Amino acid sequence: MGQRFTFYLDWLPNVQFAGICWALDRGLYRKAGLDVTLVPWVEDGQSVVEMVVAGGLCAGSAEDNLIVAARACGHAQVNALAAMFQETPLVIMSRPESGIRTIADLRGKRVAMHCDGIRILEGMLDFHGICRGDLDLVEVAHDLENLPARRFDAVQGYAVAEPLELAARGLTVSTFTLRHRKLHPYAQVIFAPDALLATHRRHYKRFLQASFAGWRACLENLDQAAASIRNVGAPMENQEQQFAALQLVCQLVSGRDTAGGIGCIDPERWAGNVRAYRGLGIVPPDTPLSCALDTSFWPSGSTAAAKGWKTGSPVAAETLSQETS
Repeated sequence: MGQRFTFYLDWLPNVQFAGICWALDRGLYRKAGLDVTLVPWVEDGQSVVEMVVAGGLCAGSAEDNLIVAARACGHAQVNALAAMFQETPLVIMSRPESGIRTIADLRGKRVAMHCDGIRILEGMLDFHGICRGDLDLVEVAHDLENLPARRFDAVQGYAVAEPLELAARGLTVSTFTLRHRKLHPYAQVIFAPDALLATHRRHYKRFLQASFAGWRACLENLDQAAASIRNVGAPMENQEQQFAALQLVCQLVSGRDTAGGIGCIDPERWAGNVRAYRGLGIVPPDTPLSCALDTSFWPSGSTAAAKGWKTGSPVAAETLSQETS
């Protein structure tokens, strides 16, 4: 048995965590000396940040704005270590007949968002000169029936999940992504408490290396990735739907203009996001632009050197268990 290590997910162990499922299923964590347990997201009123702070030796996955806000507002001393998704999968879904195609079309509509996306939408509204009062914006818990039951005109979704799940039920939805040149959020960000990062550095380094070895393997073999999800995760019922979701995940993990390799966070892009969060009131105006970001676990602590996570393994999976630094 290796060192017990818990990973708190901000969703189910499905395609969004394919690389993690691969590493668990194929024994990469075990070879790294870790006994990893995945804890899926449950809607119990507790945030994933709160779970991580109280979770012993662990890490978590969350949107970058939640991590930055937790630290900047004094709620939790946590740091982001890596980003599984270089592109945000956050989308706004609507029925095709609603005529909603862009953020401007949300005016006069009833819109439902989750806790991890509502502030991002508020920021995008501001960037587009749209008053929050121009629409009926409501924070809700996840409920796949919100759109089919016509409770709202538009609802939050993840491109790799809800749109595909609704399509499998016979409801094809229109979507648009929340993006702006002033705000380019990271998603599925791996983070951990400062105190544990200081005392268990070796274990976190091994966890990151094994995790991204799993992600690299997934990108090269989607069929086997789907098998790992079936073995240790929560697979989608429709296999064609899951394969389509995995194809989308590959694009999100690889990114379109990343400064480093898979998993790496560009400090300049992170700073731009923090600057946006300051302007939007999500964090205090004096929040440091490097708030909640720890780059020291990357191969040489810089995005340039971190390209090893894209072009090759920084430490081969077979030798992870031998690493002592």
